[in-house]
Amino acid sequence: MFMPKSRRVKFGLSVVLAVVGGGLWLAGVAFGHAEVVSSTVPQGAVFALAEAPGQITLTFSEELDRKRSALYVVKLGEDVLVDNGDLFVEENQMTIGLRALDEGVYQVRWIAVTPDDGGFREGTITFAVHF
Repeated sequence: MFMPKSRRVKFGLSVVLAVVGGGLWLAGVAFGHAEVVSSTVPQGAVFALAEAPGQITLTFSEELDRKRSALYVVKLGEDVLVDNGDLFVEENQMTIGLRALDEGVYQVRWIAVTPDDGGFREGTITFAVHF
């Protein structure tokens, strides 16, 4: 089949763009990073002192590396750790216990590392406790 040169160039560029675009899409699917899909403490939540959480569980979109993922909780302003240091990572969840919280603003800081590709993501969730 004969095609004029200009149509062959356009056709060739279309094929190249389709292959590159498809490869980038597959790379994004295969090498995505774990994202928080749910949390027992929502971003911006305000708890009454009597209802302050005793532990926090984050659920992620992918399985987590147990040794390299991390979760800790600090009281802002004082930058004091308020978690028990008893981090438990299982499949796609991280859970940590909390000391008795008093009035203040707290920040959950997390680092999620995936075991399949070493994908790394970190983030924070801020919440408050009041009387």
